[in-house]
This record gives sequence, C-alpha cells and structure tokens, in this order.
Amino acid sequence: MKTRKYNWLVRLIDRITKTDCPNNHCFNYYGRKVGLSSGTRDFVDVTIHDGRSQVCFSFDFLTKELCLESYETYAQRDVIIKTFRHIYNSRFEQVSIAADEPWDDEIKPYRDMIGNDEYDQEAVTREYEELLAFKAK
Repeated sequence: MKTRKYNWLVRLIDRITKTDCPNNHCFNYYGRKVGLSSGTRDFVDVTIHDGRSQVCFSFDFLTKELCLESYETYAQRDVIIKTFRHIYNSRFEQVSIAADEPWDDEIKPYRDMIGNDEYDQEAVTREYEELLAFKAK
C-alpha cells in the first residue's frame, strides 16, 4: 500500500510561515484553495479546501502553539506537526500541540465506554489503546 507523503503541505507551510506572507490572504495552491486569516502578525489561521475535504489549523508564532481543527488522516496531521517543528523548534523553544480536535472527538466516546458494563470491555479497551497510539506527540 502506497503512503501519501504530502510534500505539497510541507511546501505550503514553509510558504505561509515566511515573513513576507500577508496576514489575510486567499490563494490557490496545487489545486487547493488556501485561506489565511489573522488579526496580528504573530498568529495565522489556515484553511485548505480541495473540493472534497478541508484541513484547518492555526499557529501562534509567539507561543509556538499549534491547534489542529480538522485534517483527513493522522499521517497528514503528523506532516503538519513535523513541518512546524522542523521550522520552529530550537534548543530553547519547542512547538507544542495546544489542541487536536479531530483526535479528541474520536477518543471521547471510548472514554465514556470504559468501565461501562453495557459494552464489551475487552474490545473497547483494545480499540482505545489502538487510538492512543495516534495521539499527537
């Protein structure tokens, strides 16, 4: 099975983190509509729409916090995180994940089922542990 590499996403993040990129801007990138919005120079909210799915995340350049609002796959999410960390991690500062909303939404039902005798605890625990492996690091 072939794994998607999301090279376009790496290049896009590199482009939007450059100092000459406008705060509020909309443009097409490799067939995707990209919207950047920000009230300040120290923050960017990114929306990428390709006609069938949407990727949304925001980054605070001052605190180095990344918030993930939507993405297609965990592999895509990991590329976003890895790219920001490649650009902004230093010996003194690290990029942190302030929110990973899709993962949180997916794991919440399992937390409610654990310990509830109405559900097969062995299956719930196994699925919960599998999902924990995908937690953003």
